[in-house]
Amino acid sequence: MSKTCSPSPAPPGSEWTVRQVVSRSEWDAATEACPTCGDGVDRRLPHYQVELDRERATDGAAKLTHERRLLSFCDEMCANAWLDDVENR
Repeated sequence: MSKTCSPSPAPPGSEWTVRQVVSRSEWDAATEACPTCGDGVDRRLPHYQVELDRERATDGAAKLTHERRLLSFCDEMCANAWLDDVENR
């Protein structure tokens, strides 16, 4: 499965579903800003990842019916704080 690197999106709206929250250590050298605290998250080191999913609006001809986003967090506390904030909106 391929990975996509993109800036962290704004907190998701109601159309996004949290699929999983997991502890990760990955091989790629990408660094992202933590959506909660803004610190750099080196994805080669242990960090937390939130996977978001939503249905894509299609015109009937498109093959892709879902969109997936991965957010990287410094630690479990930042991931939980972000999830709590999203849940309370």
